[in-house]
Amino acid sequence: MRKLIMLFAFVALIIVRANASDSCKILFNKQVIFNGAADQETAVALLKAKIFKPKDCIAISYKSETANKGWERTFYINDASEKSLKVITLNKQSGSVAVKASILNKMKEKKQPVFIYTTSLPTDKALAARVRVRRIFICKIEWN
Repeated sequence: MRKLIMLFAFVALIIVRANASDSCKILFNKQVIFNGAADQETAVALLKAKIFKPKDCIAISYKSETANKGWERTFYINDASEKSLKVITLNKQSGSVAVKASILNKMKEKKQPVFIYTTSLPTDKALAARVRVRRIFICKIEWN
């Protein structure tokens, strides 16, 4: 009976480890507006609909469970119609990038949400051509 319980605990640990996901933190002027696992369907960050100052910035910090060398991560900031507002490339799997908040002004004025996605690709062009790209949803920014 004890062996059966130990086996069950071991299998449960493996399942939990296998489901561990990447995490992401989004900051607006050093204030956390989103912190959680990537690829959540209902991830929403709220920003106050105020006038952005020229030095206001949004920082995206991404931590990947797999640190593959020779891979780069790209972040996409899109509007509700999937039009790209900004594309930012990071030369590694995990790390931080920053972008001026002024790119969100048009969406803020229209009170339209902004969506942040990420992809990961190898830097080797031949390998990148064989890899299936999956866009991962990070979060949706809404205005209040």
